[in-house]
Amino acid sequence: MKKLKDLKKKISRLEAKIQKDTRKLSKLTAKLKQAAKSKPGKPKAKSAAPVKAAKAPKKTTAAPKKAASAPKPKKQAPLTPEGRAKLSALMKARWAAKNAASAPVIHSTPAPVAPPPTTEQNPQ
Repeated sequence: MKKLKDLKKKISRLEAKIQKDTRKLSKLTAKLKQAAKSKPGKPKAKSAAPVKAAKAPKKTTAAPKKAASAPKPKKQAPLTPEGRAKLSALMKARWAAKNAASAPVIHSTPAPVAPPPTTEQNPQ
């Protein structure tokens, strides 16, 4: 069985959702009445289905609506001093490797070493 607190939360969420939906419904009915008052005329004999089929499909470029119940990101537990030291060491090693890899590699060939000048003496 679920805990009493969980059930109370679910009920309150459902009540809030229903209240929000009833507000939307009342707003839409008011718009419908407003539109009916502004356009007095003969009711159309055609059904709504052929009218929808005759219309060209609209392309919407608006951003997609936000999900009603988007999951919240989980909070991370605080680091312990040991964990922080370990993470610091790992990051420093990673940065050192990255810097070593991106540093320009200079292949220097040693210059040929000339033999030291010899002083020849006249052999007798």
